[in-house]
Amino acid sequence: MMLLKRTKLAAAIGTAALAGALSAPANAAIVLGGDNGWEVSYGGFVNLFYTQSDFEFAGGGSEDSSHLNEGLLPAFHTLTAKSPEIGGLKGTAQITFAPDSSGAKNKRLNKGGAEIDMREVFFNVSGDFGTISAGRTLSLFQRQSILKDMTLFGMGALAGPDGGGTGLGRIGFGYVYPDFRTRFTYKTPDINGFNLEVGIFDPQEGASPSETDTPQFQSEASYTYAFEGGSFNAWFGLLWQEQEITSSPGIAAIPDSFVIDPVTGAVTGIPGTPAIPGATGDIESFGWNVGVDIKFGGFNVVGSYYDGEALGALLFALGGGDAWACSTTNCDEADNDGGYIQGSYTFNGKTKVGLSWGYSAQDDNAAGAPDVDNELWTVGVYHDVNSWLKVIAEYNEHNSDFLGNDAESFSVGAFVLW
Repeated sequence: MMLLKRTKLAAAIGTAALAGALSAPANAAIVLGGDNGWEVSYGGFVNLFYTQSDFEFAGGGSEDSSHLNEGLLPAFHTLTAKSPEIGGLKGTAQITFAPDSSGAKNKRLNKGGAEIDMREVFFNVSGDFGTISAGRTLSLFQRQSILKDMTLFGMGALAGPDGGGTGLGRIGFGYVYPDFRTRFTYKTPDINGFNLEVGIFDPQEGASPSETDTPQFQSEASYTYAFEGGSFNAWFGLLWQEQEITSSPGIAAIPDSFVIDPVTGAVTGIPGTPAIPGATGDIESFGWNVGVDIKFGGFNVVGSYYDGEALGALLFALGGGDAWACSTTNCDEADNDGGYIQGSYTFNGKTKVGLSWGYSAQDDNAAGAPDVDNELWTVGVYHDVNSWLKVIAEYNEHNSDFLGNDAESFSVGAFVLW
């Protein structure tokens, strides 16, 4: 339940990373002011969906549900400051927080959990050399996969019929959630359509006591080529992290004991059990992903695939029977892979109709945890009424070993963007 709750709270993308995906014009943000070449602006969006769903649970039983909640994205509020160019350098600083309005059905005013999530606190310094970035924002690994997913402005899969927070989109049904991480990165300037970004990230540790004495490493290379009537974009990403499980909880020894029958006085011995030591070992998380995005006229085709180990079924490397398993002397990483294919057509530059299919899979590990297979079909219509209003209708059907349910859902909703 903690994993699902965290996934739902985390299931959204930073406004800065959304810049290329938003349908609103580039000048939609409100310029608050500035002096001596500085500019401070405020932008964001708010959304809400109505969802009718039908759930079938792995343990038996079913539930029909009528629910109001955000889509994959909660509300976003972003404050950005841009510096004048001085000595060939330009600076940008940004803070983004993400509240949401929906709660679980059994909550009233107090919906529980984190009500405001700080997604981004970072700055960039740019020049002819490229861009150096420091702080917290969307990670590199699988970033393009989620930004190009059409359910970004929809609902996607649902963790359950009655919970609060956001939908899942294709998180765990085509890609592992990139998450927002604190990092230092360097991005090259554009070289004939080619860009490379590399960085060190704050490593993540699982539920068991562990050590991470090296940073997490991520990188993303991309190439974009524009041609008459369309464009081609491809990307390749990497992730690596190592951690040492130091002392997973063991079981203390139980000594022999005796019980005296109060009636007969008979003495009965109860044998004890030896101590079971905690698990220790090294975990190496590694992943790679590749994808393409082709546009021609109103047509758009996106394909994305990832592979690796100890990545987790929904979120990267949470452990606890999810991404790895440890014995008393060593740890074994689970194998992960997944991807999605998406096709869409946009009419008159305003109405996009799309169909997508994707899956995420995780193989059995040494602890005997079951294999995980998640699959999601999505059909959606995404219409821009004007520059600040977007309406959406989406049908989703998912099958999930990890969530323990199968579901069909129909959602309608709207965004206001500024």
